[in-house]
Amino acid sequence: MTFTGSTDEDLKLALAHESTIIGSDSFPLMKSDDMMAYSWNTSYEGLQGHPRAAGTQARVLKMVREDNLMPLMSAISKMSYMPAEFLKENGVEQMANKGRIQVGADADITLFDPETVQDNSTLKEPGLPSTGIPYVVVNGTVVVEDSQVLKGVYPGQAIRNSISK
Repeated sequence: MTFTGSTDEDLKLALAHESTIIGSDSFPLMKSDDMMAYSWNTSYEGLQGHPRAAGTQARVLKMVREDNLMPLMSAISKMSYMPAEFLKENGVEQMANKGRIQVGADADITLFDPETVQDNSTLKEPGLPSTGIPYVVVNGTVVVEDSQVLKGVYPGQAIRNSISK
């Protein structure tokens, strides 16, 4: 994460601001044959793109730990509740059950170790996965177990707006 013409301190101030929502604007990673790396069987090595495609949230969590960027719960809110709430308030009603852990909410949960989570993606190897994230649950189904993406498990449900004529 960098801003052209800004310093590392500028980045930290922007991320820590109370109204900042954390996400990534990165394009999908590409394979060397100019095809998008969509397949679960695609190797993490040798992809082309930007590290934001694989490591944005883990990098923020590492900055929380190492740089005391902000309280951990603030960072989690900036990456979950706040984006969901922003989208809900701007017309995407399906986001009302996202970004929160409560009865009736969608069961999308990422379990991470705050002492070890970190991004590993670089400009040279942008597809390297983050570490310190042993489990991910989507729609109540485990999709990452013991830090391994499970093959053939696709429980996610698309968020789609109605088509207007």
